[in-house]
Amino acid sequence: MREEAQFFRRFQILQHLSSGPHGRRSVVQLLRILSQQGIETTRRTIERDLVWLSRFFPVSCDESRPRGWSWKANQGSVQIPRMDSLTALALLLAYETLRPIFPPALLENWERYQRDAERALAESSLRDWRRHVAVLSSSVQSPPRLPDWTLSQILEALESRCQLAFTYHAQGQRDGKGHRVSPWGVVLQDGSLYMVAYHPGREVPLLFACHRMSKARLQKEPAQEMPADFSLLTFARTNLSFAESGSHITLRVQVKREIAHLLEERPIGAHQRIESRGRTWVRFRAEVEDSDALRWWILSFGTGLKVLGPANLVKSLRETTATMAKYYAGRGRYTQPNMPAPMTDRS
Repeated sequence: MREEAQFFRRFQILQHLSSGPHGRRSVVQLLRILSQQGIETTRRTIERDLVWLSRFFPVSCDESRPRGWSWKANQGSVQIPRMDSLTALALLLAYETLRPIFPPALLENWERYQRDAERALAESSLRDWRRHVAVLSSSVQSPPRLPDWTLSQILEALESRCQLAFTYHAQGQRDGKGHRVSPWGVVLQDGSLYMVAYHPGREVPLLFACHRMSKARLQKEPAQEMPADFSLLTFARTNLSFAESGSHITLRVQVKREIAHLLEERPIGAHQRIESRGRTWVRFRAEVEDSDALRWWILSFGTGLKVLGPANLVKSLRETTATMAKYYAGRGRYTQPNMPAPMTDRS
């Protein structure tokens, strides 16, 4: 029985070691992880286990204090069972898709799994998959730079359920402000990572843009638990959708025939339907949420789309485009601007 417990404990330690400097685990962290899984042991026992495992597996420790253990760089992971070719292809496609929108630190440990997936495909008929698969991104802006240390502290605070202290630099403010919060979750939107956290003395949780945080420090005090009836998804949608809650409209637009398929393939709202289909324009009607994001989407089509209703949205767009026209109107002879041709697909 003692040998079985020892084997299971060492196997769990191996599973919770990652690669790279930011995937390191201290003995105290491993002790907490094992305790959460119902494995009672001591720091000294874990230290002996790590030394024993390093004799047979590519794991090592650094010279920091406390010392951190991790898989050695450029080493394959232990796979039980072995990764099959279709799983490997799905993993590589996910990596190529997420790379443009994820903060680099989130993808650091993916490199090891990427190598494992490449190795699995090299032994299959899909070894030349890059010749047959391409992943493109239509994003114009790059994700904001997020310091690796900040990200690791946020994730560790969530994992250990401890409080987090940091300095926050709000947009437009020169000096940062100190905060001490209980992290409840993170939200990724268009490459930007946000932290939802409970702040003492506030009735509702607060939302922090992680790239505006600095000097993040994990605290020993336990975090305030997230209420069972709190929905992170609902909170994020309400606070990151740039829309007033419950503000819905019946949108009527006409779209040039050559790009109308973009709306047919990807409906913009509930109950979307075609009102008419002419030689030049196709008219659509749909129930949508009135938001700034909707206006950005409309303006992205340039002269390829025209809003017919509701009237207040038409008025708002008229004012916006009139102001834009003033920006680009020169003192010389005025000419009709050459609008970029609409993209053939936005999938």
